[in-house]
Amino acid sequence: MRSVSGSNVPTLPVSAPSVPAVMSVVSTGGVVRANSTSRTSRSLIGSSCVTAEEESAPSATSYSPANSFIGDLSTVFFFPAGFMIVGPLRSLCKKAPRIFLAMNPQVVFVLGGPGAGKGTQCAKIVENYSYTHLSAGDLLREERSRTGSKVGQLIDNYIKEGKIVPVEITINLLKKAMEETMQKDENKFRFLIDGFPRNEDNLQGWVEVMDGKADVKFVLYFDCSNDVCIDRCLERGKSSGRTDDNKESLEKRMKTFLQSTRPIVERYEKQGKVRTIDASRTVCEVFADVKSIFDREG
Repeated sequence: MRSVSGSNVPTLPVSAPSVPAVMSVVSTGGVVRANSTSRTSRSLIGSSCVTAEEESAPSATSYSPANSFIGDLSTVFFFPAGFMIVGPLRSLCKKAPRIFLAMNPQVVFVLGGPGAGKGTQCAKIVENYSYTHLSAGDLLREERSRTGSKVGQLIDNYIKEGKIVPVEITINLLKKAMEETMQKDENKFRFLIDGFPRNEDNLQGWVEVMDGKADVKFVLYFDCSNDVCIDRCLERGKSSGRTDDNKESLEKRMKTFLQSTRPIVERYEKQGKVRTIDASRTVCEVFADVKSIFDREG
């Protein structure tokens, strides 16, 4: 190894690697060797390109975050913190997405019937703890309205045709939102996912896409009687402008919740992963119980 002029940071004078290989570069006793490696158990996330100087520039490109990865879906190269990338490898770095090695996202599923207070309590959790609130429904609506989005157009087509949006789209929007949040701030790796999974299809889709890529800490379940939920939604509908906050729609939504979502809660209960809150009380009383859970479990 050699040092960049004027710097004590070691460099890797390597030739362009073969793209199909997944390699890790390890420094041992001053010798750099390339070894095949198995897929890391940690998540590789991110999509923005590595920032580099123009190819004609002679200086090296610094890549300093501890335990960082660069690469694409077919190639991942590991460089210990403090190394600098020089030579032909720099052109690969410019083209490859920048991918951080971070712990898996920590997820809390937030479930409960319409009017149980999920959104209200999620907002208070975000205020008091280092969590990011994600709503599957909001993400679908935002993507649908985003100008020029092919996925948004696809969502719009499904809705116009009266079809259910494929669960893969919903989950990949959640995945993208988590990745973008963690890219902006590596300390933001805890997420509240509100109103998901709603049914067995949601759960199976989550397992297929996110197994090993996100850790479900527990399910926060807001338990509330049908009558209380419906009364709250009807009151909310007076000012919210939501067309589904009417008695007929609410009764259908409650029926769907009991038939489709409640079995998901029961499945997680068997795993000891459900934290049930009596949501029929005031906002402050409910949050007192929520706070005790997050103080204990983080």
